[in-house]
Amino acid sequence: MKIPARLQRGLAQFSILILLAFVAWLVLHRSPSIPSDVYPYLSSLSPALVEQCTLEDRTSPTILWMDRLAIKSTLPEIEAQRLLDQLNVQVPFAALNWGVLPTKTIGTVQRHREILEQYPYYQPNRYTFPVMGTTWFEDSFGADRERGKRRHEGTDLFSKEGTPIVSICGGKVEQLGWNRLGGERVGIRGDDGNYYYYAHLQYISTLLVKGKRIEAGEPLGSMGHTGVALTTPDHLHFGIELANGQWINPYPFLVVWQYWGEKRY
Repeated sequence: MKIPARLQRGLAQFSILILLAFVAWLVLHRSPSIPSDVYPYLSSLSPALVEQCTLEDRTSPTILWMDRLAIKSTLPEIEAQRLLDQLNVQVPFAALNWGVLPTKTIGTVQRHREILEQYPYYQPNRYTFPVMGTTWFEDSFGADRERGKRRHEGTDLFSKEGTPIVSICGGKVEQLGWNRLGGERVGIRGDDGNYYYYAHLQYISTLLVKGKRIEAGEPLGSMGHTGVALTTPDHLHFGIELANGQWINPYPFLVVWQYWGEKRY
């Protein structure tokens, strides 16, 4: 049976509309691109240097914190100080006299400043350490779990059962309750777009409601050993999933946030 020409045109137009709708859906829902140099640079910053720049920011407020850290983390001390002296007399970063520094080096400093501004993990008072009490932790990101079936995608923070756990940042409660691996867990979609995962809790705060806003420092529950941590010492599994679905190592950020908490910046 021959399909009428009008019907053929209609089917073709409908197919095109379906295809366009699918392409539009892909564009709207594709994961955001994160440049490959962002987290290697952020992870390379020593907590001691971040702390030093934070303290100096309070004694020399004319220099922006991100300007100071970008310069000191990239250049040798003598070259860095020459630029800081200019900033100290209120020369804008964009108007710095870079002297004989190579163009590539100048570009690296400028790029590091962009990263610090766009990804504010180390900006003072933006994030809170998640454990409200004595704790210890080490860098175990990527370690084998379940005999190599999966990799550890977070940092374990150990303390006694019942130690309060708080949100490290403001955001929205996205997940609550039990899952096989995490036991009693809370998932927060931070204002920065990242997903923050708190697992193995002893209990979850009854004040939390899925979909509701939460602020930095608000209680999530207490430390426990639920889920696959049933036979391990009490600890919080803390994970960071970027907006593009990539899990990154929380360890360097936790070290800095702990510094701030202990020093009460």
